[in-house]
Amino acid sequence: MYTITYKILYICGKQQKMKAVSISTFRKGLKEYFDYVSKSLDIIIVPRNKEEDAIVIMSIKEYNALKETEHLLSTESNRARLFQSIRQMEEGKIVPYNP
Repeated sequence: MYTITYKILYICGKQQKMKAVSISTFRKGLKEYFDYVSKSLDIIIVPRNKEEDAIVIMSIKEYNALKETEHLLSTESNRARLFQSIRQMEEGKIVPYNP
């Protein structure tokens, strides 16, 4: 599922940035880091004691987008339709949208 999400984000031009900071550094600049995440939509990783144990700080907009992507990819028919659309876009079969 993560590979699919990454490919969709990459094709749409959204490259995810991540910044890692220690817990003590994060604690000292809590407000500044929250402001940074809210304005930039970047993600902050705060590692813990164990190698695979970390906390992710992200904006609510970024979280909602992630949950929406999860929902869109939750069924086989949705995934197939998205892959079909991606293939069409890669082949240049694009239809302009004029509201």
